[in-house]
Amino acid sequence: MRFTAQVILVALFAILATPGIAAERPNIILIMCDDMGYSDLGCYGSEIDTPNLDRLASGGLRLTQFHNTGRCCPTRASLMTGLYPHQAGMGHMTGDAGPDFPGYRGRLLSRCVTIGEVLQAANYRTIVTGKWHLGAKDQAWWPHNRGFDRVFAVPAGGGFYHKIADAPSERTIVLGEKVRYSKENDVPDGFYATDAWTEQGIAFARQAIADDKPFFWYLPFNAPHWPLHAKPADIAKYEDVYKVGWDEIREKRLARMVELGIIHPDWKLTDRPKSIPPWENLAPEQQNVQTRRMAVYAGMIDCVDQNVGKIVTMLRQADQLENTIILFLQDNGGCAEGGSLGSDRPGTVCGASGSFPQYGECWANASNTPFRRYKHWVHEGGTATPLVVHWPAGIDETLNGSLVTEPAHLIDLMATCVDVSGAEYPTTYAGNAILPLEGRSLRPMFRGEPTGDVRPLFFEHEGNCAVRLGKWKLVATAGRPWELYDMDTDRTETTDLAATMPERVQEMAALWQAYAERALVYPKKGQKKK
Repeated sequence: MRFTAQVILVALFAILATPGIAAERPNIILIMCDDMGYSDLGCYGSEIDTPNLDRLASGGLRLTQFHNTGRCCPTRASLMTGLYPHQAGMGHMTGDAGPDFPGYRGRLLSRCVTIGEVLQAANYRTIVTGKWHLGAKDQAWWPHNRGFDRVFAVPAGGGFYHKIADAPSERTIVLGEKVRYSKENDVPDGFYATDAWTEQGIAFARQAIADDKPFFWYLPFNAPHWPLHAKPADIAKYEDVYKVGWDEIREKRLARMVELGIIHPDWKLTDRPKSIPPWENLAPEQQNVQTRRMAVYAGMIDCVDQNVGKIVTMLRQADQLENTIILFLQDNGGCAEGGSLGSDRPGTVCGASGSFPQYGECWANASNTPFRRYKHWVHEGGTATPLVVHWPAGIDETLNGSLVTEPAHLIDLMATCVDVSGAEYPTTYAGNAILPLEGRSLRPMFRGEPTGDVRPLFFEHEGNCAVRLGKWKLVATAGRPWELYDMDTDRTETTDLAATMPERVQEMAALWQAYAERALVYPKKGQKKK
């Protein structure tokens, strides 16, 4: 019997359309923490116990030069769309600067699509559980209207763990398109947000598996963002760990990071800022307060890891672990909000419902070991994030446990999801022209290959600006001159080369300016062009 090419193609499409074959496309689970520092995972140097993430890292890849945008909402916009945040309308937070400032509308705009929308069109079951924070005022901005089939999320962001009433402003949890919990109808006793996001997501994922559909699950934890609330058993585990203080913790973390190969031994540990006192200068009662705050913070990350373990167990039991790609990262660096020594509500128990602790610059500096700056800034302490990638069916097993040093960015996650799923990124969606992807797939890394030629990566938040090109990084704090660093020899940004290499500064500043013009960094209220 002779077959024409057309007959063969028809037969091939029929085979690919069958449930069994469709299920061979990988499930994708994208997990993100909130306000976690670069060195807060065991597999990136921490003393915090994260065995489940450590096992994923040892059975997959760790990217050591992956970057976010340095702040919550912009990171979520960039991650979800594969664009720079201003292009998606979220160059800042959720406040709307008005139509004259298209990069700062405070919600995802119609010029972009989400990973949910793209994979939904490719017959994936799309799931989100956790902190959305990409527009809450109008239901049109909620996740069920941005490509997600199954939703258990907080449109307005986090701000609570035990009770919604703990949040500083209005919060609701939506189930699908309807409000499930609010301050007036609060969550039941025993609720803890980190557990709840995971458990509901597992239920959604199990249903997708039962329906023989591949799934995309976006799991944005609000942990360990303030208020620092953890379960008593998780806090107790770390009660004595931080009595040594932040100076010793930083030194120990650096040593482990060097041993793991995360940090080059020639890179200097940045100086403790003058605003942070030496640990030994604190009175004993102050040390006790600080020790407790960091113990609560560590307990929150420990709980995240426990929940990652629940997910892995579910996948293994459902025979789905082999062909599920799990990606784990954070939205920005450690958070120095709350002052140099942090803060809390007087008369409350740190870590319990009703308290409102922030661990401040003192511990954020330890979380970001060995880097400078924090959340809000675009020095490495603001934008450097771990990225753990686990996919037994898709990563060359000889690479398991490897470190990948190629610089990459959130803009690459949409491209990666499109690539591994076989989906198509649209040029139009719902009658709107869609901006082309800015990122590129990380999939070549899964074979031990570079993703392509050296390219510039750009950053801007609150006037803090940077561009990374190969080994060079040009960076500036808002209103300050450009600084230039050789990231091969000085990733901790301690030796500014700008004065000795003015031509390179000029060339890279021109790259950044061109980006800012095309990517809607400008116009911006009250900000002068760089």
